[in-house]
Amino acid sequence: MTFVCLWIPAGPTGAASAAELAAALLPVVPRVRVAGPRIWADARGLAARPLAESLLETLHLEGAPGARAGLALVPVAAEVAAVHGETHLAEVPAGEERAWLAPFPLAVLEPAPELRSMLEATGLETCRDLARLSLEAVEVRFGALGVPLWRLARADDLRLLFDPVPRALPHASLEWTDYALRDPERLLFVVNRLAGSVCAALHELGLGARRFTLAFALERRGTAEHPFHPSRASADQRAWMRLIRDALERVRLSDGVVGVTLRVDAAGGSESVQGDLLDRGFASAGSAADAIARILDRDAAVVTPRNSRHPLLRRRTTWIEEQPSFVWARPQLGPGDAEPALALHLLPEPEPVEAETVDRGGFAAPVRYQGRDGWHALVAASGPDCLSGGRWSSAYAYEVYCCVRADGELVQLSRDARRGRWEVQGIWR
Repeated sequence: MTFVCLWIPAGPTGAASAAELAAALLPVVPRVRVAGPRIWADARGLAARPLAESLLETLHLEGAPGARAGLALVPVAAEVAAVHGETHLAEVPAGEERAWLAPFPLAVLEPAPELRSMLEATGLETCRDLARLSLEAVEVRFGALGVPLWRLARADDLRLLFDPVPRALPHASLEWTDYALRDPERLLFVVNRLAGSVCAALHELGLGARRFTLAFALERRGTAEHPFHPSRASADQRAWMRLIRDALERVRLSDGVVGVTLRVDAAGGSESVQGDLLDRGFASAGSAADAIARILDRDAAVVTPRNSRHPLLRRRTTWIEEQPSFVWARPQLGPGDAEPALALHLLPEPEPVEAETVDRGGFAAPVRYQGRDGWHALVAASGPDCLSGGRWSSAYAYEVYCCVRADGELVQLSRDARRGRWEVQGIWR
């Protein structure tokens, strides 16, 4: 990357400020930056010397006839060339920036006043003198304040003058003039082709869309836009089409459609997060999404829990069927929602077991139990939590214990007081 530094020794006579001069340079160079009397131009991908000549000519026409320019691959070399070069347009050969700076006095680097006195006391006069020292010697003699100046003397300039050029996000569109469609569902074939093109472009960039928009060009020159927000950065065409298909079922357009555009509004890197639908130890979110997609393709139902205040866990939750697109459009979890924590996983049906108990405060507390896989000793059993009710509907009475087995497993045991039997309700994981 070549930097062009423009320096105006005396303030412009025909312009109010350097900012106005910089604005006048924009038709010549795409990006400029003003830093005091210096104007930086981004010559990336351009012929640097002809560009610098055009910039100087523009400044001359704008009332700055004494402007000077410096060209170099390192910002500090371009800056010194513009201010202290032998001609009004000085170019530093590539790879020779350090040698070119060496004979110049340290004053060209504009050291801080407190650092200037220390440099004079040590007898360092030129950039070559300072560049010969080691980093450790500079830190010992001049402290942290001298390290940036030492780097500049070595033509090691770490300044970021221009931010990276933002990459254009993928988009695709199709227009027609012979007819107008009024039923959005008839556009699914076109939208599917556009989604395939955009997703392929995202895959090539290694990105996923966080937001994308489907825009319909209407017959009377209007536009109807429909934004989409996937739950995570995605470049999965099938997931996109589920969101779009669900939206098109509810869309009612005021005019005929003569064009469709699909564009990505925000993108991010592919997320490697844990999707514990398949396992509990690997970054498997992509595999989990594929598994959910296959399930939904078989006309499966998507349900979400709705909890009440019923004291029994098995009667506390009811499941509500949702649209399949809910899986792909649900809000993204926040950082605090993914904190590791134990959760009680209820068995599909309570498992009857045989338990040995001891008397504890008038209750039968379990000490071990026999399930389908044999006997399990309990090292702790907290409780009981006594739950009863349902007198006018379905009566129940349970004594619930939270137990720790000798093998470290946490289980919930309950005694049905009405039937006098023990059951394993669930496991904490």
